[in-house]
Amino acid sequence: MHLKSLELNGFKSFANKSEFVFDVPIIAIVGPNGSGKSNVVEAIRFVLGEQSVKSMRGKTGSDLIFKGSKEVPKMSRASVTITFDNTDRVFHIHQDNNQRINVDFDEVSISREVYSDGSNTYLINGAEVRMRDVHELIASVNIGSSGHHIISQGEADRYLNANVKDRRELIEEALGLKVYQYRIKESERKLKRAEDNVRETELLRRELAPHLRFLKKQVEKIEKAKELRTELEERYQLYFAQEDYLIKKLGSELDEERAQVQTEYDTVQGFLNTHQPHTQDTKTYQEETDITTKQKELETNNQEVLTLRQELGSIEGMITLLNKQKKGVPDTEQHAGFSFKKVRAFLMDLVGRIDKLDTRNVSDVVSVLADMKREMESFVHTEHDDTSFKDDVEMNNLERKREEVTAHIDRLGSEQRTLQDEIRELERILEEKRTSERESERQYYEYLANKKELDGRRTLIASRDESLGVRMQAYQEEQEEAKVLIGDLVDYQTMKVANKESITSQQQEHMRREIERMKIRLEDMGGGSGVEVTKEYEETLERDQFLEKEITDITTSIESLNAIIAELKSSLDTRFQTGVKKINQQFDHFFKLMFGGGKAELDHVLVQKRKKRTEDEDLELPDEDDNEEKEYGIDIKVQLPRKKVSDLDMLSGGERSLTSIALLFALSQVNPPPFLVLDETDAALDEANSQKYGDMIESLSKYSQLVLVTHNRETMSRAQTLFGVTLGRGDASTMLSLRLEDATKYAK
Repeated sequence: MHLKSLELNGFKSFANKSEFVFDVPIIAIVGPNGSGKSNVVEAIRFVLGEQSVKSMRGKTGSDLIFKGSKEVPKMSRASVTITFDNTDRVFHIHQDNNQRINVDFDEVSISREVYSDGSNTYLINGAEVRMRDVHELIASVNIGSSGHHIISQGEADRYLNANVKDRRELIEEALGLKVYQYRIKESERKLKRAEDNVRETELLRRELAPHLRFLKKQVEKIEKAKELRTELEERYQLYFAQEDYLIKKLGSELDEERAQVQTEYDTVQGFLNTHQPHTQDTKTYQEETDITTKQKELETNNQEVLTLRQELGSIEGMITLLNKQKKGVPDTEQHAGFSFKKVRAFLMDLVGRIDKLDTRNVSDVVSVLADMKREMESFVHTEHDDTSFKDDVEMNNLERKREEVTAHIDRLGSEQRTLQDEIRELERILEEKRTSERESERQYYEYLANKKELDGRRTLIASRDESLGVRMQAYQEEQEEAKVLIGDLVDYQTMKVANKESITSQQQEHMRREIERMKIRLEDMGGGSGVEVTKEYEETLERDQFLEKEITDITTSIESLNAIIAELKSSLDTRFQTGVKKINQQFDHFFKLMFGGGKAELDHVLVQKRKKRTEDEDLELPDEDDNEEKEYGIDIKVQLPRKKVSDLDMLSGGERSLTSIALLFALSQVNPPPFLVLDETDAALDEANSQKYGDMIESLSKYSQLVLVTHNRETMSRAQTLFGVTLGRGDASTMLSLRLEDATKYAK
């Protein structure tokens, strides 16, 4: 893996897009002071995630953006992109969810943009990421935002000036152990968060405990009421089953009685509708009318017969008179004043008229007799001069006719008797009908009494029906109340009830009172079913158990994190110890090379002892070695040849520079970074030491790609590519490149 290119756009003095192509092992960046050479080094720091603006010679993020000039306008943002060759697939990175960010490409580019408001954006292969992701990515290939692989002007002796603790961190980074520090810090961050979570969870559980105890007591009280509720439920089941049976039974009996009464009522009402009292039958009325008519006819007949008899008596008197006249007067006819011829004619006419009476009624006879009387009187008075009866035969005829009249009168008498018989028959029939009517009237009033009795029974049935409805309503209300108290009941309607025929309403009332007493007891014990309290208790208990499990899980996680941290620290310490040994070998080698002898080494020194972490920070462990965590730093010991100098503070400036260079090169040899940036670290070297410095650079280039910012001609001569940086129009840096072998050809 090596650097392929660096692109700057608007960064500090590089107003325009500038690209440095790094395709050789040693690259030198040269130029006059103030041209912007060091801005290239700061651009590398910037893109690799350096957070200290001060280390990049600025105060705020906006100081990293080109400020502009008269010729070139200021920029609103600055961006730097660094591209690495990744054909060997050495880059890798994990996110918090343990998933990889895909960097499986031949090239991996990292970009960083800064805006005028100071905000930053990071990208890996064009995808926006976090700064942490960038740090972890470059840590995976033994580089960082700053450290042993980027040494700027004035920072060459940083290793020498650092305290023992910071120096250890610098050396850890140089050894590629920074990733361990990241993981340790991340694990410690997680550990702290877990410990905070444990404390918060324990606090929540302690706050929850009083309420949980209260709810537990309530639930225990509710549990005691469950038996009573169960008993109440069983009592309800039996009560409702029996009540359901009784209501249905009473309803059925009531329906049967209602149907029976209705049938009887319909029968009685039907009779009453067809038999009204004091309503005379038409036939009876007709018979009474017939009797009256016949009585009137009989009375008229009697009167007419009487009249006829009277008239007949008159005729007989006339006949008697005629006989006397006939005997006493010789010339009766002349003496009487009428002739026998006329008398005969009159009698003949009378007989003819009497004969006609056979076909007439009595009134006609009376009328004829009256006419005869008048004619006879007229005849007697007006016919005195007529001739008297001359013939006894005529008298006989008159007698015969008299007998006929008498016979006719007898017939009228017979008719009279017939009428009387008919009247008696009609009266008998009438009496029978009156007797029947009286019986009907008696039956009518008897049925009317029955109707009143049935009306009373119907009213009673209606009252019982209403009472049954009230009972059903109360039954339904009791069911609803039971649902509130104990919930839905099972299908009590299918429940078998023993001796149900013997169940009485009194027994049900007694059971209902028992239920009421049980309800009162249940309400005294807390009332209701306690579902909400039980639910709250279960939820609270579940919450407490969850918190307990959470504490257990977090405690397990803490133990795991402590184990991971211990393992990481152990691995870090082991690798660090091994790395320091290797560094000491190379450090001593380069030190002797630079100084022509002497000795140099890194030494472990104890910085401090600190208490190990415990799950409860308030708990202090005993002051024993096993319970203390030792922390070491790194000290630098040097011994110059021919001088009694062992303290770094006693070294001259040149000696410090050579010592720092020896240490840097030793670090690079032990754990070569992919690239090494040296910013005028050779400035204080004389010609002889510059020669040695150049030799070491060529040696290092076998392991790391070198980017050198220098004024030293010896150093320049060791580079394959030179990048010249100058100030152009508008105080903007411009860049040109030259391969040394091409320059040599041109020089020849």
